[in-house]
Amino acid sequence: MNESFRGGVAVSGLTPGDTSLTIQAGTVSKTIPVRVLPPIKNMWLKIQSGTPDGVTFTVAADGGIHVKGTSTSSVGRTDCGSTDNTPLPAGQYTLSAASLPDGVILFIVVITGGKTEYKVLNNQVHNLAVTFTVSENSTYQCKVGANNGVPVDATVYPMLETGSEAHAYKPYA
Repeated sequence: MNESFRGGVAVSGLTPGDTSLTIQAGTVSKTIPVRVLPPIKNMWLKIQSGTPDGVTFTVAADGGIHVKGTSTSSVGRTDCGSTDNTPLPAGQYTLSAASLPDGVILFIVVITGGKTEYKVLNNQVHNLAVTFTVSENSTYQCKVGANNGVPVDATVYPMLETGSEAHAYKPYA
């Protein structure tokens, strides 16, 4: 009798990395290479709710950030975000959102040896995800902003994760 396997198999491991899985049926065995990936973790840093320059930023229980108002800032945008410099190991990262309304921007401030870089997600520039590489251990801050003169009233769900693939939103810690 000849049978074929249908369906899927989920393999979990305690430690990320390469390993193998041996399947045996009767006297036949097959070894299959397996890569155990680290769990997907949202590294976005929680921001404080507040109302700077005419825009209210409210953090919901599920981590969504409601942005409402019209920015009157003198620098072209109003933003709200983390202010602590949180360690960011060297590596590749992706900042994404399932949707990003006009006028709302997400950005990561990366500080490396006194040099500051901005990794910006803006629906006028990117397709809801931007991947960037940090070449040496750094620190970072997370910010959400509203461009001047554009009325906004929307909730965004930012996702920052390791690697080059954007995954569905997971609440951050």
